[in-house]
Parts: sequence; C-alpha cells; structure tokens
Amino acid sequence: MMLFRRLSLALAMATLSTVAGCGRFMHGGSGDEAQIVFVNQSLDQADVYVVGGAGQSQRIGTVFPGRTETLTIPSSVVASGGTVNIVARLLARSLAPRTGPITISGGQQLQVTLPPDERTLTILPAP
Repeated sequence: MMLFRRLSLALAMATLSTVAGCGRFMHGGSGDEAQIVFVNQSLDQADVYVVGGAGQSQRIGTVFPGRTETLTIPSSVVASGGTVNIVARLLARSLAPRTGPITISGGQQLQVTLPPDERTLTILPAP
C-alpha cells in the first residue's frame, strides 16, 4: 500500500511538472504580446521604446542603421489597454521621433518605419 502511494505521488508530480513546463505553449503565451516590425532606413542606430498612457516607457530593442528587426511589446503593456506611443531615440542625436498614440492589442503586428530624414515614424499593418 505504501509503495502504491509513493508511485502515485511520483506520477502526479511528474505530470504536474510537465503541464507547468508546457503551459505557455498550450495557452498561446505569445498571443498576449504584440509585435513591431521596425524598419530603420536612417543612418543612425535607433533605441526603440514603447510609452504607455501613464507616461511609463520601456525599451523594447535596438535597431541598427539599414536593418529591419521584429520587436515584441510585452503582454504587460498590451494588457494595460488604452494607447501607446512608439518612440525611437537616435544615437548621438537629440531627435526622438514618435508615432503618436496608437491602440494595439495582443497578437497584432505592425510595421513602423524610420525614414532617412529621421523626422517621423510611419505605421502600417505588417506585411
């Protein structure tokens, strides 16, 4: 009887650890996040931030000149609802172009482009 209890307990623990390890994949963990495809057409490195409605900013990545990178907006920012701004802070420059307020939801993917003149950021649905 004692052996049966130990075996049952071991089997239950193994099952729980397997389920816990796969939880993110089973629940589509990345569905709560959003993605930005950032196209840097400028000659400067851009540190990309997402700024929430309350003004809190969070760096989501760096995109080097002439590169395109897919950056993830964390689920905590997406879940807070409302609007966000995408801001690019340019290396060795005082410019910080921004998108203006945009509403983004989990699983959404947008393309943000920093043109060569570095004055604005444009937003389109991601291809």
